[in-house]
Amino acid sequence: MVESSKRPQSQILIFTDLDGTLLDDKTYGFKPARPALKLIHSLKIPLILVSSKTRAEIEFFRKRLSLDSPFIAENGGGIFFPDRFKLPKDCLYEKVNGYNGIFIGKPIKEVFERIRKLKENFLFKGFSEMPVREIAAVTGLTLEQAILASKREFDEPIVLKNPLNDREIFCKKACDLGLDCVYGGRFIHLFLGGNKGRAVEIVLNIYRQLRGPIFSIGLGDSPNDISMLRVVDKAVLMRDRDDTYIKGLVHPDLTRAEGNGPETWNREILDILADFSP
Repeated sequence: MVESSKRPQSQILIFTDLDGTLLDDKTYGFKPARPALKLIHSLKIPLILVSSKTRAEIEFFRKRLSLDSPFIAENGGGIFFPDRFKLPKDCLYEKVNGYNGIFIGKPIKEVFERIRKLKENFLFKGFSEMPVREIAAVTGLTLEQAILASKREFDEPIVLKNPLNDREIFCKKACDLGLDCVYGGRFIHLFLGGNKGRAVEIVLNIYRQLRGPIFSIGLGDSPNDISMLRVVDKAVLMRDRDDTYIKGLVHPDLTRAEGNGPETWNREILDILADFSP
């Protein structure tokens, strides 16, 4: 339940993961979420996509979802504001293909330099080493979407090839090399400096400067969503691919949703927004 003191004066922001959350984990569809999406549009609530997906992939879904709000790509590596979005004067950003970009992740080439050292001890394969057809096969994406998924700027998804390799041991070694290592729904993600939670905090601070008090809602299902869910006012944790809840999230206002994907997302959003009705 949302505290009544936050309802009248706060701008609502919704931050959401995509796969297994707003999108069906297998079909990548979102049809069951349309009632909540319609309400969000009618209330003019910014819906901010926060994903391990690339900028190109998120652009594809932003068009389908009719969104014009900022978004966060590749596990927080880049924050992209449409260029018509007037950022605060003291905000440092770079112009990139119609966006004002704030980059907290290091470029992918720096990630590759450290990944090469991991190859000495582990057998794995990253998206950068896969033909587009292989990316499509391991993700269930169409060839068109797999091309978009290959356009990495900050983050390299990898698949461990040796079944004896423990992902926790792998991530510990990656961290020893200075890499950030998190588990997504399907892959281990390697990057430098990016962080969903840090990126969300930057977006929240910008909106607070421009709009005043903010009430933030976050929805996710994977370990790489924990940092995002920790920094929002209301956190919704969905079940993961194994129909269990990820561990490690502590939050004062946490809902553990029964299920995952767009149907569950729709139900949870409608329930939360009902608290803001007059």
